[in-house]
Amino acid sequence: MTVPGGLPNILTAQRPRLDAAIGEALHGHPAYLPLRRAAGPMFGGRGETTARLLALVLAGDPMPAGDLARFRDLGMLAARQAIPLPVLSEAWDLALAAAARTCWAIVPAGRFAEMAEFTARAARLADRAREACIRGYAEAPCEGTRSRPLRRLLAETLIDGAPAGVIADAADVRLAPAYLVLRCEAPAAAASHWERASELLETWDGVLYSGDLAGLAVLFPAGDPLRAEDLAGEFTARLASWTHGPVHAAASLHSGLTGIPAAVREAAQVLTVVKAIPDAEDRPYRADELLVELAILGQPAIRRRLAAVLSPLDAGTDLRRTLEVLLACNLDRERAARELWIHRRTLHYRLDRIKDLSGIDPSSARGIQLFRAALTSARLTRLEREGHRAEEASLPPPGAPPDVRRAPAHV
Repeated sequence: MTVPGGLPNILTAQRPRLDAAIGEALHGHPAYLPLRRAAGPMFGGRGETTARLLALVLAGDPMPAGDLARFRDLGMLAARQAIPLPVLSEAWDLALAAAARTCWAIVPAGRFAEMAEFTARAARLADRAREACIRGYAEAPCEGTRSRPLRRLLAETLIDGAPAGVIADAADVRLAPAYLVLRCEAPAAAASHWERASELLETWDGVLYSGDLAGLAVLFPAGDPLRAEDLAGEFTARLASWTHGPVHAAASLHSGLTGIPAAVREAAQVLTVVKAIPDAEDRPYRADELLVELAILGQPAIRRRLAAVLSPLDAGTDLRRTLEVLLACNLDRERAARELWIHRRTLHYRLDRIKDLSGIDPSSARGIQLFRAALTSARLTRLEREGHRAEEASLPPPGAPPDVRRAPAHV
């Protein structure tokens, strides 16, 4: 039974301080202003919302249906304003953390046990409210129980490592215990290729995807890892046959749903290397296949020394290109000569010229491996420069307002 001066009275008296702490935590967050403008008519001001939720926690009452409906509507508004779910979740977590810190700072030492009980109540209420908000977010773009927008939202949520159960239920998708992540790019793809690719992905039960052929992430259910690998390989092979161009692909599998973000990061790193190796095939690569190249990726000093291996070749004509084509043709000299539109004797001459200029024999196993590493390193550097230029070109002008659609640094 609560006595005068008890913890509920103490916390209620400090409600303005709690409200101010939440406002300070959210100030400047890209989702705060659009959500505040949209949610104001539903909840009243931030102070009214804080007072309402604090009263529920202190009374031990469940979240009323009307309040749950408001949180659901809030999620729908966030979706319609194109606020990514991770950004919305980040704002939510900031508000909850600020509230918890402030309340614990207020509580007298003799009231810690009582405060722990209130904290558990608050967590239960917050979970219900978050679930309602996510459900509203999930239902906002819905065009049927198995609509593509909803399934893509589920894929993006899993990729970001955010809670996905509510969205999976709304999308009528039974989550697998783990997923094989495929990252792929098809530079030569056309719109018709993407139509065929997306239709194929939709026919496979439980497969989720996000993006397009300029940058695609596919999640293959991996209850049976070998089956998932087969599907990833089949998809890549079909895509290559449709586009008649290079398809860069990388796959990664980590345990559990919580391992998906790490698998996405690993696949992205492997994909970077795949785009750089001169003899890449149209198939998914795993990290274990490219350990040397991945090691080079993180060693600037080694990459500078590898660049020095290629420098002497600039004194000749098309010597780097000759090595790239030879590697792409799996060291088949006859095929390489055809690809280069030169006589086979000319190819032999160029290889001898490479040996003379560099001191490294491309006909030896050691020599061709060294040149392969050097070419991969050079192409990695070029890709990084192109990426930096593209990033700089996409930056907003100085003084521009923050974009609420950016992804947060940490989710």
